[in-house]
Parts: sequence; C-alpha cells; structure tokens
Amino acid sequence: MQLFFHDVGLKGSARDFPKTIFSEISVEHILQNVPADLKDEMSKRLKESFPDGFCNVWGVPAGAKSVIKRLNVNDAMLLIRTTGGSGDLPALCVVKEFWREPMSELSNFLWESGHYPFVFFFKTQKIELTWSQFKEHVGYKMNFRPSGNVYRVKEADSKLSSFGNVESYIDFLINGLKISESVLQYQIDASGHASEYEEGERKLREVSYFARNPQLVKAAKDIYGYTCQACTFNFEDVYGELGKHYIECHHLNPLSERETSYRSSIDDVCVLCSNCHRMIHRPNSTLTLKQLKEQLENY
Repeated sequence: MQLFFHDVGLKGSARDFPKTIFSEISVEHILQNVPADLKDEMSKRLKESFPDGFCNVWGVPAGAKSVIKRLNVNDAMLLIRTTGGSGDLPALCVVKEFWREPMSELSNFLWESGHYPFVFFFKTQKIELTWSQFKEHVGYKMNFRPSGNVYRVKEADSKLSSFGNVESYIDFLINGLKISESVLQYQIDASGHASEYEEGERKLREVSYFARNPQLVKAAKDIYGYTCQACTFNFEDVYGELGKHYIECHHLNPLSERETSYRSSIDDVCVLCSNCHRMIHRPNSTLTLKQLKEQLENY
C-alpha cells in the first residue's frame, strides 16, 4: 500500500467535493461516459467492487501523470481542503478501482471540465486530520506547501515507520485519531508548575504510543469494557448516549521510564476514566493501578 495526497484547495474542494467525494455516483452513469474499449472491463470490475451500484470518484489533472501512474488498487489518497492555518484533510480515499488511461469524457460528466482525466473509484472515509498533524506524522518540514499538486509519500524517507507502515497509519487515521485527540485535549495548559509539565510529558508519551497502536486500544476496550478499572465510573451510565463507548487506555508499565519502543500485550494496559487517568499520572512517579485503588479506598 502506498500513500498519496492531493492539495485541492478551498475553491476546488468547495466546487467539487460535494459532487463526488461526499456524494456517491451511480455506476451506470459512470459507464455511459467511459472509453468504449474499456466499457466491458470497467462494467464488470465496478459492479463487483460496488455491488450497491454507487461509488465515490476523484480525478487528478493531466499534469500529475508522472505521480498518478504509480497509483494502484488498494493505495490511499488523502485530499487536502486547505493548507491555511492548521489546514484540513477531511477525506481519505482507499482506491478500489483505477485505470491509467485518461478519461476526459468522464471528467466532463463529473466535474464539467476535462481537466481531471485520471479518475479512480472508492468509498470515501471521512476523517478529522489537520495539515499540521499530517506534516508531523510523515516528517515534513512545517513550511512545506504542496501548491495544488499531487504527491506520493515515500515511506522510506518519512516517519511513517513510527506507525508501523502505511497500512497501520491508514488504520490510525480511520480508527485511532479521535481516541488520541480526546486524550491530548486532557493535557494541562498551566505554564508555571514543573510537576504539571512532568505529568503532561508522561501522558503525551503514552498518547503517542497508543496513537501508533490503535489495535491495542480497541482490544483493551473489547476485553475490559467501558467501566473504569479503578473507580468503576461508566460514562454511558452518567451521560447516556453521549458517553457510550468512551473510556481511556492507560499503560501499566510507565512509558516515561522506557527509552525505546517495545511490544505490549493486553496484559500491559487497563482502562480508566478521565479523572483516574489524570490522577495516576499526577505524582512524579506514575502510580500503579493498585496504588490508585488504595487512594480511592482511603478517601
């Protein structure tokens, strides 16, 4: 699996995203506008890949030919709405079907312009990712600007290995980002207390670890459930639907005492409510789950 990204821009995304990224297109309508020599093959493959008869579609300019010729089925394309401010990448496209032949007639049908002839087909995954986050994830310089172009992320030259590989990063974007962000929001903003800085650094290191291992977070929730293992608080019991399926994952072996990454199993983690997660990190030396429970029992 390879990872690509296309800097669409505010104007282009406002015009084109509603048509084909956030609205599905009938396969039958697509087939009416494809090259005659490909119609039979495309009909068979598109109907197999999209049995409901609908899919999302995106096309890139002819000028991106040198990059797009590397695109294959099962590769991923991130679409950038804007790189201004923190930026916004709202859509992830994992390619289901792609033909390298230009399809200007189909481009005209989809976007009223033949400017986007290299067309690929998928089901859109909506994600919440900023341009700043993406640059940090792949190791790009903060002043990098794609300027409307299509790029391929060269895995060997990026930081994606910290997530495992491209597949793990895509899984993180789909399943793990919201989890890590909810914990990140819990960091301390106070600027004058050394102990709070230490707590925040330890917590951030833990967050980074779980961001790279979303499967471990999912497994912990599947096995331990959504009730705090320290105080038995359950978000759904208190907040109803709003709190359903919410809990935070905590590493029992303090990551702040480790210098390198290492493998962990389900036995190395527990689930905690936000309060207990904050308290377990608060002392200079992270508490054990047993110590935290004793604190609760004593008060």
